Amino acid sequence: MRTWRLVLEYDGGGYCGWQRQPDVLSIQEQVEDAVAHVLGVDERVAVIASGRTDAGVHALGQVCSFRTSIERRPHNLLEGMNSHLPEDIAVLEAAEAHLDFHAQRSAIGKLYRYVIRQGPGRSALRRGRHWGVRWPLHIDDMRAGLAHVVGTHDFTSFRAAGCSANSPVRRVDRAEVRVVDDEIWFEIYGGGFLRHMVRNLVGSVLEVGRGRREPAWIGELLALRDRREGGRTVPGCGLFLVRVDYPPTSLVP
Repeated sequence: MRTWRLVLEYDGGGYCGWQRQPDVLSIQEQVEDAVAHVLGVDERVAVIASGRTDAGVHALGQVCSFRTSIERRPHNLLEGMNSHLPEDIAVLEAAEAHLDFHAQRSAIGKLYRYVIRQGPGRSALRRGRHWGVRWPLHIDDMRAGLAHVVGTHDFTSFRAAGCSANSPVRRVDRAEVRVVDDEIWFEIYGGGFLRHMVRNLVGSVLEVGRGRREPAWIGELLALRDRREGGRTVPGCGLFLVRVDYPPTSLVP
């Protein structure tokens, strides 16, 4: 038996999200079907992702894993899967991992990026890969507000109602607001995330950026532990899973 680790890039615009669901198209379904084709099996091979990205959410470096007793070389697995995947999903890397590697449980850190395009009009070439806003935003105030989430906190105020996590406590190691040309990037790195946590954080920080709230309000929201008091959930189209980190010894040399 072998465990394989795949790194995926995908445009989530045409999918219900990562998780396989009846009667709707998911990324997991496409990936599992491609794995079955390459391995030459009729039954479905269970592929586990580092996290279940929601509908419309994209990935630059989603990591997933699966086990099989069938022999394949890394480049054959990569090329074979890409030949069976649709154009909006691609395998970037395929490597053998240690047998106990698990894409979700073995992860030690994840980087998410939320992209906002600020200004009038719209972009034709970047459609579906950002959220456009026309309001003026105070960047320094947003940076000061977002700084309150760094550390280990109870993130109930930024947790979706349907979140199934056992605990709302999460660790955020880095939270930054970057200006890149006409885009604003919210980048958050941490040990793990609740459902809609990043999108809810961005929605609340935007209230600060618009001058409706003071930066200290983000810290007050954390203490309140009440999702109803926070800002809106911003659309999934602007969210990217940039990368997932693992211990350096997770791969087979």
